[in-house]
Amino acid sequence: MITEGGNVFKDAQGVPVTQRIAQSDVPATISYLEKILGMKLPKENWLGSTGRAATSGDLDIAIDVNKTSKDDIAAALTKFVQSQNQDPRDFVVKKGEVHFKTPIRGDAKNGFVQTDFMFLPNIDWGTFYYAGGEDSAYKGMYRNVLMSSIAKSLGLKVGLNGVFSRTSNDLVSKDPDWTAQALLGAGHDRNSLKNVETIYAALEKDPKRSEKLADFRDYLKRAGIQEPNAVKESETHFLARLRDRIVNQGMQPIMEGVRIEHPEDLVFSGRPSDGVVKAIQGLEAAANNPQETTIKWDGKPAIIFGRKPNGEFVLTDKGGFLAKGYDGLATSPEMMSKILAGRKGGGREDLAALYARLFPILRKAVPQNFKGYIQGDLLYSTQPAKQNNNWVFQPNTVRYTVPVNSTLGQQIAKSEVGVVIHTQLDQPGGTATPIRAAELTAAPGLLILDPSMRDTKKIKINDRAMKELKSLGSRYSNEMDRLFNPAELRNRRISNLPELIKQFINSRVREGNYNNLVQEFGKWVEQKAPTKAPRIFEWANENKRALAAVFQTFLTISAIKNDIVRQLDAQSQDVQASIDGEAGHEGYVGQGLKFVDRMRFSQANFALNNPNLS
Repeated sequence: MITEGGNVFKDAQGVPVTQRIAQSDVPATISYLEKILGMKLPKENWLGSTGRAATSGDLDIAIDVNKTSKDDIAAALTKFVQSQNQDPRDFVVKKGEVHFKTPIRGDAKNGFVQTDFMFLPNIDWGTFYYAGGEDSAYKGMYRNVLMSSIAKSLGLKVGLNGVFSRTSNDLVSKDPDWTAQALLGAGHDRNSLKNVETIYAALEKDPKRSEKLADFRDYLKRAGIQEPNAVKESETHFLARLRDRIVNQGMQPIMEGVRIEHPEDLVFSGRPSDGVVKAIQGLEAAANNPQETTIKWDGKPAIIFGRKPNGEFVLTDKGGFLAKGYDGLATSPEMMSKILAGRKGGGREDLAALYARLFPILRKAVPQNFKGYIQGDLLYSTQPAKQNNNWVFQPNTVRYTVPVNSTLGQQIAKSEVGVVIHTQLDQPGGTATPIRAAELTAAPGLLILDPSMRDTKKIKINDRAMKELKSLGSRYSNEMDRLFNPAELRNRRISNLPELIKQFINSRVREGNYNNLVQEFGKWVEQKAPTKAPRIFEWANENKRALAAVFQTFLTISAIKNDIVRQLDAQSQDVQASIDGEAGHEGYVGQGLKFVDRMRFSQANFALNNPNLS
């Protein structure tokens, strides 16, 4: 089985014939190349992950263009291949760089790895520029985007050929150490620019930190990736150790926002074949273990409260909790009011009054020795109205009905404020862990709920649909993987194809149907990504069955999931939920996945919270 490697050399079906190379095989393979070329290729010429990571997708070798030309390298490789009675066209490609289909450890029995000879005018700078991924949870490209963001704030540009003036376009320097001082300040050298994490550490006390990070933060936001300070240090090192097993082997960049996926979206995340397996496992486990499932309450607004390490009580919102450049951990109603007033748009007086009302009530619920912060949502801030012997409240999209005489109904009768809590964090940006209402203190007038379900019963999974899903995964996994092959997508300059498909799916949710997904995707792409559309169409036409299989797999997983949601909705609970008159909760969380009937909840939620949407 060929694992994903370079994408230049392919068979008649368009499948790459090169593979990844293990770190232990790199020295012998490069030694083999040195013999062919009659020149040394020292470690300082090894770029990116070559010889540094557990595995590499290809071998990137820097060549000093002042000493050796592309023609020289291509000619030497071609001569060698001919001496082996092979066709050079199968082994040597000169296209921007020189690519060579290289037998691993010099023996074709070990398979082939793609070697890319990259011609640089300055080896020291080139090696520095192509690094950035070592001991990091981020690829090297993110480190380069970060350096460019900092440089832009200083009137400079950072690129493959050095540092340039943004106004005159003149070369300023090719010295990594000088660059570190220019970007980060005196006392720094190239080690401070080693990766994203070291740069963030160097900027920690920089008065212009926000300005320097502005473009990089926008870039991460568009890519759906968190900043390093949104993950605890121990996690960062853990993710760094996993980097080559995840990022370099074709999955989406790690350090994504900590979010729970819909099982059907797993087919668009990383390798579709892996996504199908995860979805099947998650669906079956959720059906067999419904007691591990929690309710997704539809409260509004989201609130965060708890205590600082010194015991001081905090109540804020998500914006304040993750604020940069100001203290968003409000310790009084007055402080929260100032935070809200300082935001663009104004008109938040009612919200400030709401927080002022919640402050004394929630403070009493958090034990004095409690450390950390609780994420939750407001269900009601005044006692709900009674209708037909039921309590009725609707904080957002979902309408909740609770019999007055039920256990929950009797608790509501004693309350003025209702809050649902779901997770706890030890610090802003920390790891979220579940929390239950029993961990807090009873407070007069306050009802605290958590997501746990009671009296759950085993779910019967749709065997016919599951059989179809497994068949789709078995028959089309290789074709779907090829459709989303990251190296191929990069080469065709459509790297965000999976993300575009997810955006298209969300647009179909807004429209209220999944009809004719293949054809409608083409129309949508022409409008949303007109410059990429021709390249996407070309690739889609080469992979028609794969694109159809991806959408069919998505629909099949959705159908199985929605059936599970319906069965969970039907289970006896004190509270009955409905959306636009149709019974059902917002959704559920189980097995690390989000079980939401998107055509029911998401469409209604889009309409309610985005009234201008057609």
